[in-house]
Amino acid sequence: MGPMKVVAVSCSPSVGGKTRAVLEAVLAGAAALGAETALVEMGEHDGVQPVVDALHGASAVVLGSPMYRGTYTAQFKTLIDAVPRGEYGDPAAPLSGRAVLTVATAGSDHHLLGPGSMRAVLADFYGSQVVSPGLYVTGSSFADGELVGDSADRARLMGSALVELARAIDSSTALRALTPNV
Repeated sequence: MGPMKVVAVSCSPSVGGKTRAVLEAVLAGAAALGAETALVEMGEHDGVQPVVDALHGASAVVLGSPMYRGTYTAQFKTLIDAVPRGEYGDPAAPLSGRAVLTVATAGSDHHLLGPGSMRAVLADFYGSQVVSPGLYVTGSSFADGELVGDSADRARLMGSALVELARAIDSSTALRALTPNV
């Protein structure tokens, strides 16, 4: 295995913002354990293919989305619809069997159940090994656009946990062999 590479994708319709700030904190936790990191924002691209391409070769992936009306963004859905899962002879499956962390940002606690559907599609459709629970961060965790306090600490911890899970997968013949059910 080469160096550990963690790719984070912001599925926010805009560039920057709270979702990016949380992803940066997660990546800091991953980097603290020696992982190479990269952050891609869907809002910077006209199409989804450059984002899908960025996932190839990643040891672990972080997918972040703002929550609107209790669910993820259209950009998250667009990404999930475009990512191959190794079916019909296609060897590409950048999420299958990979360590994945979900990050959800929201204005309040009212959207808390929304991220469950993010984790479900990753675990059940892609066969990802999803860090649980996902990271849920509300607006009260920010000061001047920066993630602060316990939420910043938790984000860094989740990044470290993601790297440790990816290492466990890499060292396990059985975990590496798991694929989606259908």
